[in-house]
Amino acid sequence: MAGGSEPDEGKARDAALREMARHRGYRLVKSRRRKPGGDFGRYALHDADGQPVFGVADGTLTASAEDIEHFLRDAIRATWSTSEATTKARPDAPKSKPKPAPAKPKAKAASAPSEKAAAKPKPKPAPPPKPRFKPEVANLLTKLPTAKPDEDFAELLTRPGFRLERIVSRGQATPADAPMVQDRDEWVVVLEGRAGLRIEDSAEVQLGPGDHLRIAAGQKHWVTWTAKDRATVWLALHFD
Repeated sequence: MAGGSEPDEGKARDAALREMARHRGYRLVKSRRRKPGGDFGRYALHDADGQPVFGVADGTLTASAEDIEHFLRDAIRATWSTSEATTKARPDAPKSKPKPAPAKPKAKAASAPSEKAAAKPKPKPAPPPKPRFKPEVANLLTKLPTAKPDEDFAELLTRPGFRLERIVSRGQATPADAPMVQDRDEWVVVLEGRAGLRIEDSAEVQLGPGDHLRIAAGQKHWVTWTAKDRATVWLALHFD
């Protein structure tokens, strides 16, 4: 996967924002009203029921393209951080100890109990079983390879019918005269960084953390640019 320069504002930017909003469950709205004092060129976000979520005041659209992008990026990072914290906490969760069986009530005696009977200790609860398996936890965003001329491909999992790999890009791009074509469907998601991607007979789309798409088998496609100031980390699933 692989860079050039980010496109100017326009249709490509609107398409990228619309795709980001769709992944978060929102619908992007853009005003085209040109009357004086109107909100031409402004944006807003609606939920699935058509209710305004962001960028609407007194029936007027108020948000810029940058406002919309910042709002969506913050929502993605919050979701990603919460998911990562939950995953890291899971292996260390302590196993609960079984509660001891309740003591049986003593029957009433005609006389006071003897000293020996009163001093009888309660049975100790059984210890929890020792774990028989220790999960191996790895992180896709740590220990990234250093910059080099080609992208870094790391195979994570292979099974009959699919292959999962991590790809790390640092400014690489697909040559215009050498598009990528694969014999399997491919699903890719950007975990970190930014990139541009174009599929044959379509416009370029911009991808950021959390953005994903599917490339059909046999479709020519190009990674038009990747960020040069940081690593762009992809997760790619090839499947039949």
